[in-house]
Amino acid sequence: MKLSEAQVQAVEEQTGLQPIPEDNPAMQQLKDNFGDHTFYVDERGLYVLETPADDTEETHATAVQVASWSDESCTALQAHEPMATDAVFKLTPGDDDEEETAANGKA
Repeated sequence: MKLSEAQVQAVEEQTGLQPIPEDNPAMQQLKDNFGDHTFYVDERGLYVLETPADDTEETHATAVQVASWSDESCTALQAHEPMATDAVFKLTPGDDDEEETAANGKA
């Protein structure tokens, strides 16, 4: 899913993570391979966020890993079947008591 600016900010507030910038040289290749998403990377690989089918308001999203680093220096990605993680993020601003994060709030 492509996140709005407010959704990106909500994820960043919960995790400190920032998405890959739209002007990154790899962005077009990422879009060609995985579709028009907001992409995040960490030491394990490449992620997109997806909302559950029953969340029509898009209030929460799960981090889904779509590629893993194929080298120790984290310079090349290997695509694989999407794997949902335990990381769930609140996509709307609001009360911190309602915030749901897992896996230490990291993708």
